[in-house]
Amino acid sequence: MTALTATATAAATAETRLRSILRQDAAACAAFGLLMTAGFALVDSLLGLGPAWAVPFGVYLLGCAVALALVAGYPNLVRGQVVGVVVNNALAALALAVLPFTGLVDLTVAGYIVMLGGAALVALFAVLEAAGAARI
Repeated sequence: MTALTATATAAATAETRLRSILRQDAAACAAFGLLMTAGFALVDSLLGLGPAWAVPFGVYLLGCAVALALVAGYPNLVRGQVVGVVVNNALAALALAVLPFTGLVDLTVAGYIVMLGGAALVALFAVLEAAGAARI
């Protein structure tokens, strides 16, 4: 195998892995977005995140899911789009980590756990997608 073939194979593997991560991120956003929008009453009672917060947050997540699916589905991944995903995820992780401590929402203990767990998950996606962007 030549060096060029090995490089092409490594690039294809990295792109496949990044597409998978983007799709997993899209699925997580879609699931939580549906929960926040369609299940806002449940979210309010369990987490303390009222409809004024849950529904717009859910709509944002559904939009993110669509954008992620589009980026992952392009024939050739575009580094700038993936970097945009990473920036969005980094900002979202920061917001999720800070919001519980602002006093703007009256979260339950479960609400704190979900928000901080969500921040960790989004930060993990940002790190994985940043590593993938560096390889394409």
